[in-house]
Amino acid sequence: MQSGNDMIARTLIRGVSESLKEDNDIIVGVMWSGKDRHAVFNPDMPNPASDNFAYGPRNFIDTPVDVHHPKTVSLRKGGWLNFFPNLDAILDHPWLDLSSLWYKNYNNKIYSDIMTLENILQAQTFLELHNIDYFMSGFMDDTLQFKLNKHTQWLYDLINWDKFITVGMLEWCESRNYIRSETDRHPTDAGSLEYTKQIIEPHLKERELL
Repeated sequence: MQSGNDMIARTLIRGVSESLKEDNDIIVGVMWSGKDRHAVFNPDMPNPASDNFAYGPRNFIDTPVDVHHPKTVSLRKGGWLNFFPNLDAILDHPWLDLSSLWYKNYNNKIYSDIMTLENILQAQTFLELHNIDYFMSGFMDDTLQFKLNKHTQWLYDLINWDKFITVGMLEWCESRNYIRSETDRHPTDAGSLEYTKQIIEPHLKERELL
């Protein structure tokens, strides 16, 4: 299931909060996603009628596993509904009408930039508050490219960009033929491993975190 940056920040803070109860010696890595993906909370949205339907509300607090394994069926009603622009490509999606309404009437690039900057700042502030070492990156090169103006510049200036990897994973893997297929532009397992070895590890070593 595709997730927006609001769900990434939300899940990160929840997950790290739980981890801190057992271990303070952790390093957190965050890869931000498409800026035009968003989520809204609906307390009444039921699970899909079909048991094998891969999409359901994200109950990340009650059932955190379903954030990482979208085919897990939650037994509880309600949760976070992920919106993304190509949702109409998924036949019979349970909240297609809501998502289409959102992108037709409310979504715009400035709003998406603002929300992503706020999500980054939220996560970064939480991690620094708890003295947790971390690194951040973007799945695509343009994930971390923002149109700076009076609505975004002040947020941009509050973020510590020294802890970011500037090489987007998607483009790096595409240039080395580490993509699953023409229709699935996600990195292969081998591509993810090589990106980790060649991009993430040198960044961590330079900062003496490895």
